[in-house]
Amino acid sequence: MSRWVAWLVAALVLSSCHRHVKPEPSTQPVSSEPAIATPAEPSSNGAATDGAASAGIARPATATERAAVDELIGAAESVRQLRLRRQVMIEIEDGDAIAQSLRSQIDEEDIERARLVYGALGLLDAEDDLYSMFAGVLGEQVIGYYDPDTGRLVVRDDVMDGLAGSSGPEQAQEASLVLVHELVHALQDQRLGLGESYEKERTADADNAFRAVVEGDATLAMLAEALRQQGIPLSAATAGIQQMGDYIDLDALIRGEKLDDAPAILRVTLVAPYLRGLQFAAAVQGRGGWPAVNNAHRRLPATTEQVLHPDKYFARERAEAFQIPESRALLAAGFDRIEEDTLGELELGVYLGQGRASGTHEQAAAGWAGDQLAVYRRGKKTAVIWWTSWDSQLDAREAFAAARSVTPRDSSARVERKGRAVLIVRGLPHRLHRAARSDFNSFARSLENQPPPPEVRPSLVY
Repeated sequence: MSRWVAWLVAALVLSSCHRHVKPEPSTQPVSSEPAIATPAEPSSNGAATDGAASAGIARPATATERAAVDELIGAAESVRQLRLRRQVMIEIEDGDAIAQSLRSQIDEEDIERARLVYGALGLLDAEDDLYSMFAGVLGEQVIGYYDPDTGRLVVRDDVMDGLAGSSGPEQAQEASLVLVHELVHALQDQRLGLGESYEKERTADADNAFRAVVEGDATLAMLAEALRQQGIPLSAATAGIQQMGDYIDLDALIRGEKLDDAPAILRVTLVAPYLRGLQFAAAVQGRGGWPAVNNAHRRLPATTEQVLHPDKYFARERAEAFQIPESRALLAAGFDRIEEDTLGELELGVYLGQGRASGTHEQAAAGWAGDQLAVYRRGKKTAVIWWTSWDSQLDAREAFAAARSVTPRDSSARVERKGRAVLIVRGLPHRLHRAARSDFNSFARSLENQPPPPEVRPSLVY
């Protein structure tokens, strides 16, 4: 393993700063006021003297801590080639306070949406306590985060101790890399409109692509700083980063007991923005430097397909757009449409990868060209109709085979292929399948009259 790869492994293990959860986070801002009304008075060496590191505590940074972070701001600005427009507020929290902040960002409506959509697809157990699951995974992973809602940089107390040097030089270096990552988020917020971007409504697919740009950019900058400390230019590593999946188990780099036990739809969508986003950012940066990464924030990848296959981003290959029409037969049978979304290549790979050790089936999902999913409810029962289109009939056949292998063997489920289109049905009474197939067949015939997406042969990033 080359030296830069070793630094990458260390950096990724250290940095896991999920501000947002999957499903989408609450838009309510976290309070910028510290949990203690009166800040701790620093002693002569800059350390807090009132026991502010006790459980459940949040406090402002001391003067010494502020000076240490200011040094890192200079490093982040230098490596990322952007400058802050205003000072970043710094707050120190212990693990309990951070966990409480994260729990406050989990919206019950979004939890219910995840229960409906991913429960109907069999990717989550609808009876599980999803709120506790999300909170547990996030609380286990997060050691610091930047909050665009308030402009705060929140740092876990033991990480700040490492930065101050009380835990030794190795821990101080590790803490500095984590904070460079977070400070890049502050740069993104002040210079690239991160806060405004978070507020935009997106499909699940577009949201995963957006988060990959945000976290991939920050992770690449963190790696660039680690390399700089070793005298290695980032240009020496970008090509290798794009191909590192060929010889490193990327998903094994970010681990945790709760994360490892989480359903694949949660695990993959939390980890992908860092690892797949890093590879995407490296491809963009390697092609046009940091200005090109800035431009990727302004002209985001439209789909996770473009993140996973950067050549498709460069070629601006668009997804095929289509809409599942309302079905009179389903309405007459008492089914109401309650959700619709586009899940994209990343999440479709999770669906097709059920039962696989990796939690994904990237090869089967790689020919994705578009999808729309509709969720219906009748009483306490839910049903799904999912249309997908593919770059070629060969890709569609591969996806069809993978979908059939994970489809329940009962009369309420069905998988069908026609040309470049694949239909997935779950939870729908068999007598209504004919109506679902009729609409799908019309859609599939319309695809036959359209040219498939232009052939772009990207290297598979997974």
